[in-house]
Amino acid sequence: MDRMRAKSLHAAALLLLFTASMSPASAAQVRGATVEDAIAMVRIQHGVTPEDDVAAFSPDGSQAAFVTWRGDLARNTNVYELRLVDLRSPLGVRPPHIVLTREFPGERRDQQASPIKQLRFVQGGKAISYLGLDSAGLAQAYLLDLATGTETQLTRHPSAIRTFTVGPDGKLLAFSAVLNPEDGSAQRMEDDGVFMWDTDVFPTPSKFTLISPVLSRMNGWNAIRQYFLVEGGRNRLIFDTRQSRPALPLDLKDEKVAAAPTQSLVDDSSLPFAVLPASPDGKHLLLYPYQLTEHPMHPEKYAYYGAPHMNAYTHRTAPLVGVVDVATGRIEPLVDAPSPQFERYESGAPLWSPDGKSVIVYTLSPERPADPPSWVEVDLDTHRVSPLGLEKDSRPLAWAGDGRTLVLSRKGEQFGRLARGSGRAWGKAVYTGAVKGFNPDWSVASDGRLVLGVRDGLRAAPELVAFDPATQQSTPLTDLNPQLAALRLGEIAPYHWQSKADAPADGFLVKPVDYQPGKRYPLVILLDDGTLHKEGEPYLLDGAWQLSGHATQMLAAQGFMVLYTREPPMRDVVETPAEGERIRTYTEAAVAKLDSEGLIDPLRIGIAGWSRAGYYTSYLLIHSSIKFAAASNIDGGASEYTDRLRPFTDEELKRVSAPILFNSHGLWSLVYHGAMADRLLALNRPADILYFQSASHSTTRPQHRLRSLGSNIDWWRFWLMDQEDPDPAKVAQYAHWRGLRDMRAKPASGVGK
Repeated sequence: MDRMRAKSLHAAALLLLFTASMSPASAAQVRGATVEDAIAMVRIQHGVTPEDDVAAFSPDGSQAAFVTWRGDLARNTNVYELRLVDLRSPLGVRPPHIVLTREFPGERRDQQASPIKQLRFVQGGKAISYLGLDSAGLAQAYLLDLATGTETQLTRHPSAIRTFTVGPDGKLLAFSAVLNPEDGSAQRMEDDGVFMWDTDVFPTPSKFTLISPVLSRMNGWNAIRQYFLVEGGRNRLIFDTRQSRPALPLDLKDEKVAAAPTQSLVDDSSLPFAVLPASPDGKHLLLYPYQLTEHPMHPEKYAYYGAPHMNAYTHRTAPLVGVVDVATGRIEPLVDAPSPQFERYESGAPLWSPDGKSVIVYTLSPERPADPPSWVEVDLDTHRVSPLGLEKDSRPLAWAGDGRTLVLSRKGEQFGRLARGSGRAWGKAVYTGAVKGFNPDWSVASDGRLVLGVRDGLRAAPELVAFDPATQQSTPLTDLNPQLAALRLGEIAPYHWQSKADAPADGFLVKPVDYQPGKRYPLVILLDDGTLHKEGEPYLLDGAWQLSGHATQMLAAQGFMVLYTREPPMRDVVETPAEGERIRTYTEAAVAKLDSEGLIDPLRIGIAGWSRAGYYTSYLLIHSSIKFAAASNIDGGASEYTDRLRPFTDEELKRVSAPILFNSHGLWSLVYHGAMADRLLALNRPADILYFQSASHSTTRPQHRLRSLGSNIDWWRFWLMDQEDPDPAKVAQYAHWRGLRDMRAKPASGVGK
């Protein structure tokens, strides 16, 4: 007996010792994910350099700069931090340190806005230039002294700076800025009455509703961009994007024109990929994109622009690369052919050679219009073009330290080098090895010695990682979210099904936290809007890239089965009647498989989509054989995108049986969502609107994210589980929803009036 008691005491002691040795995260692993967890998560900013890379290298490669951000719910703002990481050997032993902190709630018109971006080391690595915000909230160029922390404001322009370039000494050379044209039309709208067809006030005809031109102006979508050289403290205008105005007006009677976006390279909103890099000696700039009305590109003569996915918008925005002579301000084409930016892995910004004598550029060839675009080197003096001979899905990232070798990336997973041979001739690309796990949502950065990228996994939050192509070793450089290890997450795994006999489809299936085999669960399908890449297994605490409504792991914590789908290939059907049909067959096949496996309750299925996937949501509600129990349309999709964006007819809306929650971000969305919701309600189809007056397309402000994610969770619980949150603050919300549930029994009113 004493011996047995001694054994028990020994076992108890071992258990106590084991428990004490557990990490705090393991010991506290007692709850599922919450919306607050998603908001507080530290995230790595996308595209912090002018070339949109994840990090900027110092000239000697000893350190790199990157930016993180997290939500501060208590103050309803986001905290952005510029961090420096030591890249000297051994890697990963010196944690990054913060050199600059900025608070920024977000920008209504720009979902990717940041108070710290376009990073570049200058002054031999002693300072960093960046695009920040002044006291009025306008983007301006700054210089940060890394030794003292002193900031110097380089621009004081009356409007927001878009791009800028500085010399090696940190002096400002040039910049571009946004401009809202003061042509008298705004005063006319204020003091007088105007017709919607008046092209003097609304130069771009509407393809939506009569009020669309007014909404466009209210959103600042009539802004243009101007480019300036800085000479002796004075700014000299060298280019205005109104010089890029299309020679022919839009013909909205043409179905292809009507189905595509109406913007051109005049519009500031069409220039998110613009760059303005200076040559190493500061004598020349590259202005991209560049286009002149009197010198059209004629994309129709190139086979590339004849592909099915190339619409009227891509033709209208076919740009070239301009070379600016800083001494004279004169601009000339680098190559007299379009330099397209529509290939996910292959296209990219032009690169100066280290000696400034040539430019590496992705372009079509005017002499060989049947050829696809490719990377070439263009001699600045002779304009001689030398092909690099890169494979499909390959592009140069940067120059290696020897000044004769380009660092290459293939799909962001395999890296290599391309060296010059004798003279200026190029040799053959040699790939030094592949690294798996880099998330392609973040563009990798390289200095020729190391590659920096972001690695995550289905249960591992994103971290900055260094990959050494020579040794094939990867080293984590950050540990940004140790608190997330304490969460009980729903089991998540890739999920595959067949949409058609020859069309494999996939996504990620998240099971409820307390999943029980054999039990059927309510299903929420979260449609992707092309934000998920075709490869990789990203961390899906909430959404992939977009942060509105998609409460992935939070729903798993509430007992839902969640299918987060990858968007199927759409290039061959986009903006045609087959677009919605592809999504329909794709989604129905997924549901059929989940049902056949006994995982879901087919009577409790919800569907949600953001942006264009909002249109897919509407299409499915009208055309699918699935009897959805509820839906959420997040800032998109209240009209028939493939038929001149016309409103859905009453006959179409009569087929809708599921209650819809419209998430409207701004007045524009509210107008279109409101029109569809009004007709649904007249037909006794439940509909509600969650309106965010100042939210960006993808919500970023913490309170907006709390309401967006939280209200969508409440919506799914109410309609798919018949559950209500007992929070007293939500009494009115549930009273309204119960009224929507009751209205189904009433006869339709106002139909056909």
